[in-house]
Amino acid sequence: MRLLFLSNLYPPYDLGGFEQWCQEVAVRLRQHGHIVRVLTSRYGLDRDFLSEADVLRTLHLQADVYHYRPLDFFFKRPGQEKSNERQLRSAISEMAPDLVVVWGMWNLSHCLPYWAEQWMPGRVAYYIASYWPNDLDVHRQYWQLPAGRPVVGMVKRLAGALALSQLRREEYPPTLRFEHTLCCSRYVRDMLVSAGKLPTSAGVLYGGVDPEPFLCGRSRSDGKQAGALRLLYFGSLLPQKGVHTAVQALGLLKQRGMLEQVELTLVGGGHPDYEARLREMALQLGVAERVHFAGRVLRDEIPSRLADFDVFLFTSVWAEPMARTVMEAMAAGLLVIGSEVGGQVEMLTNGQNALTFQAEDADGLASQIVRVLDEPLLRQQLARAGQQMALDKFTLERMVCDIETWLGSIIV
Repeated sequence: MRLLFLSNLYPPYDLGGFEQWCQEVAVRLRQHGHIVRVLTSRYGLDRDFLSEADVLRTLHLQADVYHYRPLDFFFKRPGQEKSNERQLRSAISEMAPDLVVVWGMWNLSHCLPYWAEQWMPGRVAYYIASYWPNDLDVHRQYWQLPAGRPVVGMVKRLAGALALSQLRREEYPPTLRFEHTLCCSRYVRDMLVSAGKLPTSAGVLYGGVDPEPFLCGRSRSDGKQAGALRLLYFGSLLPQKGVHTAVQALGLLKQRGMLEQVELTLVGGGHPDYEARLREMALQLGVAERVHFAGRVLRDEIPSRLADFDVFLFTSVWAEPMARTVMEAMAAGLLVIGSEVGGQVEMLTNGQNALTFQAEDADGLASQIVRVLDEPLLRQQLARAGQQMALDKFTLERMVCDIETWLGSIIV
């Protein structure tokens, strides 16, 4: 097959696991003999430029990843939309793909998949691991958000009326057919279908990770080190990730006189204000000496880092579509204690392969940690069950083979 992947971001200039999946799937499909090209954004090109075969970094995002610049809507957006159209048309013309595979769409113009559907009817496939078909685009998010100061608010309301009027005239966002669509979890699929954004024909295809590095890492650590129970969170430090729940749980353990039996390590980075809030919270609760901020680490270092811990805390507040970190922790043989949100309920079964709690319920999380401390054999049993499930259902090779079969069925 000749496949043109369309993605907002692409490693090494990525923000998370979904973009990493795009690269891993593209690489594996090439290894299976397919011709794969990726059309993605210019994000990251202000750093050292990577010259890559079959990766075209020519698209414009709708806005800066971290900051919305309102004047760009009026002065840059029209030209950038035309440039995106040219880049997509050129990529399709030069490659003549059998299929366009739409991957990540956050902050990328919905006109791109719309044009692909017009130019290649019946030959556009969507793999969705977020809620982007139902989300407000970044322009409406900004212009509909009230300003903080009255004077600024007046100007913003006037400019916003013009911007929203322009979007209405353009009929943006365009209506997409989603003729061939798979979602990363039943939760995502059902939510988008019930919202009327996807057809009922949309299916489900779970993601996966390569377990080998995590199995090798675990072989260097038996997970039974004497001393405190080693708790780990790794991922972004952002409010929606609920990391504050883990810190609050340690505060409750201190009240029970059990603080010395645990230690929590936070691996990752995020918004500096939220990280400062976590540090201040740890100080106020008197648990700062048991909470370690390890900062960001390279992706390649994650398997060996996981081998040093006993329990992974999945604390997300928002309805995550399906967390890659949970798959990696399970593959590494860690017990997962996770919040019951989004697609994660399709992976975590309390008392069978994990322990669960309600999102932002620090007391519930603390109680599950106490249970692990009181029942060490339970931790080992659940960790083994979780690891086996990850090896059976959530491997990268299974994911790639399923995607390959699905794409092949479309072009037959």
